[in-house]
Amino acid sequence: MKKSILVVIVFAGLVSSLFTQESDPLVDSFIRNFARASLQTKIQIIKNAGETDLEGMGLLYEKALDFVLTNSHLLATDPLTQQLAVLATKYIGDIGYSEAQYRLWELFEIDRDTTVRVEVMLTLGEVSKGDAEIIERMNTWLDSANNRLQSGSVVDKQVVAACVISLGKLADESSFPVLFTTRNIGYSDAITAYAEESLYQTEGDLKELFTQVIRKNPIPEKLVALGMALESMELTDEEKGEIAEVALDTGIQTTTSEFDKAGMLRELRHQAVLALTQRMWSKATQLVIEDFNISVVEYDRGVINKSYFISSIDALGAMKTHEAAERLNLYLGLLNSYVEGGQKVDEQIALAVVNNLGQLGDQIASDYLLFVGYIGYSDAVKKAAREAFKNLKRR
Repeated sequence: MKKSILVVIVFAGLVSSLFTQESDPLVDSFIRNFARASLQTKIQIIKNAGETDLEGMGLLYEKALDFVLTNSHLLATDPLTQQLAVLATKYIGDIGYSEAQYRLWELFEIDRDTTVRVEVMLTLGEVSKGDAEIIERMNTWLDSANNRLQSGSVVDKQVVAACVISLGKLADESSFPVLFTTRNIGYSDAITAYAEESLYQTEGDLKELFTQVIRKNPIPEKLVALGMALESMELTDEEKGEIAEVALDTGIQTTTSEFDKAGMLRELRHQAVLALTQRMWSKATQLVIEDFNISVVEYDRGVINKSYFISSIDALGAMKTHEAAERLNLYLGLLNSYVEGGQKVDEQIALAVVNNLGQLGDQIASDYLLFVGYIGYSDAVKKAAREAFKNLKRR
């Protein structure tokens, strides 16, 4: 019995404490006055509340939002209603009153006034940290704006800028792909700068975020993402190698019937190959071999120029693996058969193959390198083959 009485007393004390914390007579007075005031006076009450240091004013500002939403038909025509909406929204952001964030989104959806919508977006950046649903709504809205811009429709760039800035503050990794698109589709220099800043504010694994853009975003953005990643000061050299490997895989696996985008995919492969060559990224050997196989066909058909093709040859040399040597040696065998049959072989291509086989130093190339000296190559190619052959024998 005594225990039950004690529980009741403790519970009553907690309830009393809770009400003491939540209720402030001065705040209550502001709320009561707001409820019975005219619209002009409501605005003055909100202004006065914003100038006080009283805690708990969030409920008053939410009441102001409720009033605006109830009278939403006035938003399009009544400047006072718009002013009240802006003030209440601003003060909600100033005090970080997250309880009103869904009411704010409701206001954003029903109002088309730029000033109100900008204020709502900026405020959401202050009160919605960690709220997956609000962030997803913002991502979806920005994605829709991006699509409208790309289709030639008019977009309110002030609201877009506010959304981009706020997504940067919220720093959720789910926003990275849409912010990346925003950065690259040509809104304005200012929005591009805001979007890039917000990208690097995003929490999460930056390498993985770039990787997902390369895998999933449109083809033009894949190429830009690789370039940004390789230039980033935030990523290690090893992370850049991993990203380049993903980019090469994506460039190989992705197909398109559009001429311009096919060219972008070839450039994606080329830039990835250069990055992998620079890092001697042997883990990508199989991908580099696949790229070389494609490049052989593309070069023969005149789709890529000689420098691109030589880059693919150099990449095999940089892999330092038996598999790379095996594939390059097979190609030298093919070139030998051309020369032996009286066909002309480009000297620079032949030199690239021979020199890279020398760098690889794998004994598998001994027969074909030796044979170069017996057939109709230029003196420069024969000399390079002798040097490469000597390198094999030292190993």
